[in-house]
Amino acid sequence: MRKILVLSFLPIFVFARIFAQSPFGLEKKRDIALLGTGIVLSGADLVLDNVLEVNRQEFGGIGDKSGVNRLDRFFMRPYWQTGDTISDCTLALSMLTPAALLAAEKSEWKTSAVMYAETLLIANGVKELLKLAVNRNRPYTYYEDYPESAAESGDFANSFPSGHSTMAFAGATFATYTFFKYFPESAWRIPVAAGSFSLAISTAALRVRSGKHFLTDVATGALLGGSIGFLVPWLHTFNEKGGVQVNAGAGELSFRFQL
Repeated sequence: MRKILVLSFLPIFVFARIFAQSPFGLEKKRDIALLGTGIVLSGADLVLDNVLEVNRQEFGGIGDKSGVNRLDRFFMRPYWQTGDTISDCTLALSMLTPAALLAAEKSEWKTSAVMYAETLLIANGVKELLKLAVNRNRPYTYYEDYPESAAESGDFANSFPSGHSTMAFAGATFATYTFFKYFPESAWRIPVAAGSFSLAISTAALRVRSGKHFLTDVATGALLGGSIGFLVPWLHTFNEKGGVQVNAGAGELSFRFQL
């Protein structure tokens, strides 16, 4: 532990105040590792899917519902284009919820942006690679009224996990966790959390209702995205610092403790 003691004193009057430095910190090696991981994961998906066409499936016709587990079968629905479109909108809004961090000092914007970029890259790479590995047919493939364009493109086999849910919950969790850390006393903490997760939950629900995903797809996506949305900024809290500063009159008596 390193202690820095700064003393200056004029005995006119004395008052004390608590100060707190940024709850997050960037470190070159750690952030290169996190950004690099996200880039490699997302890049690997682009190569495997678009270049090598790994596990690219051909549509085999309408599936048999009896082959779906009871839980997923109970909630599965045919394709609903309007719900699909609305879920795209709620996803976009969910991923924009970290904009609430603009309320922090401008000096913190770079830190927040880097952490969020790492979060999105890693979440995107992981969920896309899982889609390639699992190749689960979407619920709408069990109904006659399925989108032919999705069947032709191979998207019909990208059900697990839900990418929309992964990214929506990554954004919501990131926004909530970081906002709580930046503003531990703010009255806006609950509204930010409620708004962020309401959008994420709505996105997941719409993916099920529109026939794009099974319930287990969105549940896995929510867990995956939420975990990454928490872990990435949490890894940056090991730089957390704080202390007590005491001012005295026109001068000041300051104690700063740095760990």
